[in-house]
Amino acid sequence: MDAQLFEWCQRLLACRSVTGEGTREIVELCAHELLQPHGLEARVIPSQSEGASQANLVCMARGRQHDCAPLILNTHLDTVPPGDAASWTECPHGPFVPTFNGERIYGLGAADTKLDFVAKALALIECGTPRRDVYLIATFGEEHGLVGAKELAAAGILPRGALAFIGEPSHLQVITAHKGLMVFELEIEFYPNIDDHEAQQRLPVYYLIFEGRAAHSSTPALGVNAIQLAVDVLERRPDLRIASINGGDAVNKVPARCEVAICGEPGQAVERTARVEQGRRTCAEFAPSDVFSVLSVLLRELAKFANRAGRPEPDYAAPTLTFNPGVIRSSRQSILLEFEFRPPPSLPLDEIRQGVAEIVELLSRLYPDHKIRVTERRANPAFRSSLEGETVKLAMAALAAAYLPLETGVKAGCTEAGIYASKGIVPVVFGPGPSTGVIHAPNEYNLLSEVEGALRFYRELLRL
Repeated sequence: MDAQLFEWCQRLLACRSVTGEGTREIVELCAHELLQPHGLEARVIPSQSEGASQANLVCMARGRQHDCAPLILNTHLDTVPPGDAASWTECPHGPFVPTFNGERIYGLGAADTKLDFVAKALALIECGTPRRDVYLIATFGEEHGLVGAKELAAAGILPRGALAFIGEPSHLQVITAHKGLMVFELEIEFYPNIDDHEAQQRLPVYYLIFEGRAAHSSTPALGVNAIQLAVDVLERRPDLRIASINGGDAVNKVPARCEVAICGEPGQAVERTARVEQGRRTCAEFAPSDVFSVLSVLLRELAKFANRAGRPEPDYAAPTLTFNPGVIRSSRQSILLEFEFRPPPSLPLDEIRQGVAEIVELLSRLYPDHKIRVTERRANPAFRSSLEGETVKLAMAALAAAYLPLETGVKAGCTEAGIYASKGIVPVVFGPGPSTGVIHAPNEYNLLSEVEGALRFYRELLRL
């Protein structure tokens, strides 16, 4: 691998940019140390909604021919949270210290999507003057609602009619369609139970640790949902006195862990399902058992709705509408559940809204003693670009010139391409590395040969 490419892959992986913490540091690194020494001036644009710690980068390079549609080369630099550092077995010094094992480079953001930005930036540095005007863009907040791309679109910075290449791991396939994303938060309010006799003596606290397997939420079948495991057990055991429940760290990940605190000993039946740890505190207050019946019915009905509402879609395998409960948190008088749906391009978002509203109405009728509310947190559009359109044709020409396989495909995940498409920009999604089973999971990796392939692709693209 080229020494400069190797160095910048390492530097970006080592620069922490977890989505909720901010991207300002990594954006300034790219602007001032990667681009500026080569005469490429980048604007660092602070977020209008999330403060100075979050920022977009926009670097505009003038092309030789101004009668051509401009190019947008877009990549997000934020990552999901790393989760349990001990799970990163391929990174002995943690997920922010990249390691190499043969063909693979490991580290948080290796596939999703820091190394794609390195390939784009170095291609622009090496090409001199591109044929077309080029907008090199690095965004924040992709992992929590495409916030950075939405701010750029609202500010009118993106040129209409541009041909956009949105960086996401695609194994160097040109992705011509992807699903949308809708995120909801459901709250169940209740009055905790207090037994006066037990309030005198207070019971020991035990923790039930349910362990699943993390995966990207666009492919939930590849993971094991720890929240679902916990709720299934709690519904069957109404005798358990639940003090709290907490699981998951991001709605767009299949949760690998869910922790339930109970008052009193759990019994052997639970021990066979979950790991049990005794706590150091005591309690006498617990949630009504039917709260977990509400959760169980909710998850069951949402899954049934996903199976029912999904419909055949070109290139997508069933189920075309996927569902994932990603985060659960409890407080003294309420439980919050974050869940998401990923509809294919042909499924209107309003159909999802209506289905969720009907399920919440059903729950309110079945459990009138609890206040149940749902809030829509995100609604990101899907997209589909024509195989005969200029962006796809340009992408295929660049693949051929870079001696890469001429392959197209579709994506189960949701990207910034939907935002760009809604603004009159024609996108495709492209990037090095695997997606399925790799991103949003420990030991995320990319393939060195594909990072080099992406660099060749972008070099050729800038000449066309």
